[in-house]
Amino acid sequence: MINLNKIFDAFDKSNVSKDTDDLSLLVDFSEHPLYWIGYFNKVINNYVFFTQYMAKNIKKTSLDVDIENIKKLSEVIIYNKAWNYIKNINLSNSFHIDCLKLKADDLLLESLTSSILFFERLEEYEKCAFLKEIKDKINLLNEEVAKNTKRRKR
Repeated sequence: MINLNKIFDAFDKSNVSKDTDDLSLLVDFSEHPLYWIGYFNKVINNYVFFTQYMAKNIKKTSLDVDIENIKKLSEVIIYNKAWNYIKNINLSNSFHIDCLKLKADDLLLESLTSSILFFERLEEYEKCAFLKEIKDKINLLNEEVAKNTKRRKR
């Protein structure tokens, strides 16, 4: 039998361990650069799945809709959603740069490249320029890491 008291006690702050830092209970990670970078990357990389999901579900309805238009619409939704995360990165902020270092990999570079190409087609050049700055910064960071690794091996 389900014990409702145990369920409701899970929401009672008096049951929180005394070792738990009160601040950690209140942190909103959605306002963190690692979150923005990670979700930008995740949204772009899940684009194919989302497009297939939308097309499949539209086909199930009796609506007479062009699937190609649905794919284009889902592309607009995805890239703009991803933009809403990455636009928060401040390349003048050293903490944001450190977060980029942590997340810098080929997958992120591919996501940035595909986003640049998408926004070029829409002629949203300000977005392209910002994404290119991030991409260039990541490439620079990767070069620095490679140089430092080479020096250590000597």
